[in-house]
Amino acid sequence: MSLFKVGLTGGIGSGKSTVATMFATLGVPVLDLDQLGRDVVESGSAGLKSLIETFGDDFLQADGSLNRSALARHCFADANETDKLNAIMHPLIWQAENQWLAQQDAAYAVIEASVLLESGGAARMDAVLVVLADEALRRERVVARGDRDRQQFEAIVARQCSDEERRKSADMIIENNNDFNALRLSVLKTHELLLKPFKS
Repeated sequence: MSLFKVGLTGGIGSGKSTVATMFATLGVPVLDLDQLGRDVVESGSAGLKSLIETFGDDFLQADGSLNRSALARHCFADANETDKLNAIMHPLIWQAENQWLAQQDAAYAVIEASVLLESGGAARMDAVLVVLADEALRRERVVARGDRDRQQFEAIVARQCSDEERRKSADMIIENNNDFNALRLSVLKTHELLLKPFKS
């Protein structure tokens, strides 16, 4: 029986990464696709070579690593360039994801991705779990973290799908508008629900 794959997603500031950490604490294998996307194009990798062959060495930094933010800005401005980037990145990520899944020994695994729905990644999952929180609260959390201001938050929200679209795509939803303990309880309930088919 193949491993049951739960795709975990949510908008910026929703608490998706906190939820992923809670699942990991429960012993569930968790894969961060955003991190995997960085790993497959690290210095010296075949993935980085493909990107530089396609987009040019202007996107290399002095230390030989990829200037991710510059490439992201370049591709964000042109849909054709985005398509080129995805044509390179998606197969690399899928291959690494499959290799990781083959190594896991568990009832189910969580695959965390910020753009799971936007990238079409939900089609590879057996279930989609969405973390939702009110936008005002999400903005407050992101600004409080200090790595992005309100304007940057709004720009990211505009690029991501809406919570209405997330609700439509979700098999399960965790609401994260309350405190840490309430969130942990929701994760625990979801974990029990996911384990139920595997308990005789």
